[in-house]
Amino acid sequence: MKQSPQLSWNLDDIVTLSDFSDLLDATLLKIKKYSEYSSQLAPTISEQEFRDFIAFDESVAEDMMRLDGRVFLMESVDSKDALALSLKGKVKQLELVWHEKTQPISQWLKGKSVEGKEVLDEENAQRLFAFAGDLQYQLNYERAMADHTLSQPEELIVANKDSNGVRVVYDLYGMITTDFRFEFCDSNDKTCVIETIDELNRYTYSADSHERHEAFRSRFAEYEKNIEKLYTAYSAIVKDWVYESKVRGYSSPIAMRNAANHVSDSSIEALLSVCTDNAPLFQRFFRWKAAQMNPTSTDGEPQAIQKLRRVDLYAPLGNEKLPTLELEPTITEVLQNFAEFSPTFAEHAQKIISEHHVDFLPNPNKRSGAFCATLSPHITPYVMTNFSGRMQDKFTLAHELGHGAHGLYANKHSISAQGATLPLSETASTFAETIVFEKTLANTTDVTVKKQLLVTKILDSYASIMRQNYFTKFELAAHQASSGDFSIEVLNKLWLDNLSEQFGDSVELETMFQYEWAYIPHLFDRPFYCYAYSFGELLSMALYKRYKDEGGGFVAKIEQILATGGSEAPEDTLKKVGIDMNSADFWQGSFSIVEDWINQLEQL
Repeated sequence: MKQSPQLSWNLDDIVTLSDFSDLLDATLLKIKKYSEYSSQLAPTISEQEFRDFIAFDESVAEDMMRLDGRVFLMESVDSKDALALSLKGKVKQLELVWHEKTQPISQWLKGKSVEGKEVLDEENAQRLFAFAGDLQYQLNYERAMADHTLSQPEELIVANKDSNGVRVVYDLYGMITTDFRFEFCDSNDKTCVIETIDELNRYTYSADSHERHEAFRSRFAEYEKNIEKLYTAYSAIVKDWVYESKVRGYSSPIAMRNAANHVSDSSIEALLSVCTDNAPLFQRFFRWKAAQMNPTSTDGEPQAIQKLRRVDLYAPLGNEKLPTLELEPTITEVLQNFAEFSPTFAEHAQKIISEHHVDFLPNPNKRSGAFCATLSPHITPYVMTNFSGRMQDKFTLAHELGHGAHGLYANKHSISAQGATLPLSETASTFAETIVFEKTLANTTDVTVKKQLLVTKILDSYASIMRQNYFTKFELAAHQASSGDFSIEVLNKLWLDNLSEQFGDSVELETMFQYEWAYIPHLFDRPFYCYAYSFGELLSMALYKRYKDEGGGFVAKIEQILATGGSEAPEDTLKKVGIDMNSADFWQGSFSIVEDWINQLEQL
């Protein structure tokens, strides 16, 4: 008899709570040994001595990731877990000690001046880096970025500021929004309290126009009520980012993120420009959807609407609903789809589930959305979802298991080289999601369901490409405005202007959406993170198109990309399959798949 999946994850594979304090103490003792290694480092040290240091450094990184990962995952499923909050404070303090001890070594490796040490010249740097294994690329990249590194005392100040300042601001944002409870008034004027944002968001997909509107109204009522607190948090985060980017000598705030992502400013400028140029493609889809929708009319007769409201964006066509899914059959289907693409890909996904590294279901104190956490080459990745039976939940599960499979493909690398840089980190996940969608579409014979599937997928692509593109454009405007009149009203207007450009005349906007910027966690958590979704979605479309054109022979090339992890430059990784990420033509070509889906809809 087949065993049902365990619905919550087992975190003891990271470190048991009974061993947590011992690991914390042992890691502190190891960190203190950095002083010994620091005194030994010199341009003339032997290759073996350098290899020994690298091995030691990676072992400490492993211990730190176990400590931090355990706490992060505990907190993700229960934001009010008192033990997690207590342990988190201890790990933060240890991270500061770690940074303080490693910072002089990091400065020295970059070729910066360190008191009491001879500067590491380029010739000796290359001699030593050649023996660093898969860390060679990263060491060279950090050395190339040395101009943006501050002095040793300044870096220590920044590290303390980040840990005890701006990160705490984001934590407070999470605590504030997790406490939101939403007063929802149904079609019969009966009011109820909805406990979680995920539960509330289900109504944004409702066939009932009133329920959709009420979902957004009750959401933004909470954000408006707390907008001064959320603005204070966002203002602090933005100004901190802008100031640090200037101090580090970056040409713009987004350039600091680009450098961290190992991508050029020109490649991201090309990406954002091409995405903006293709906004009319999605506007065409929104007009088509308006013509297809049949809202409830006063005389009971169906009628096409002239223009979508923003609250109608995710509505089903007419009163038709996609089938409700059960968890176990969904897992089986996803794994089967993966196996048809690549048995190895499917085995990796199965491993994550079999080892009970997935937390599937929503609960009141659990964070919204979904993610995958790849902690170490020696730990199977962890996946969190909020599965509630929607068709979208199947694609979300595929997406996050794709992330996990990516981590397992790259687990032959050291801990510092396992993870792909941010733009490439979405490749496997979005590709996996596309595989499952195309299989689902091909196996669907009901025209109405097929329409709904295409609508759902185009909306997902809109959310991953165009919506994220405009998140980034909003950030560009907000960070630029932060030096002047930077008020709630300014941010609200920037957001509404952003939506107006995004939708053109295809969607009717309501003023309550002016508070939507405060609803986007990534704007607070990681400035300029969001373009990675656009990058990953368009890249995966390009790879999927090649896979469809070339068949199984292209699978090995995709797996080669995934196995590379972060051991080389993204640009070099993509060149292996003939992709130039600096080319506007490349990004434009990926939109042909979206256009094909829209064409299919219009033909249906």
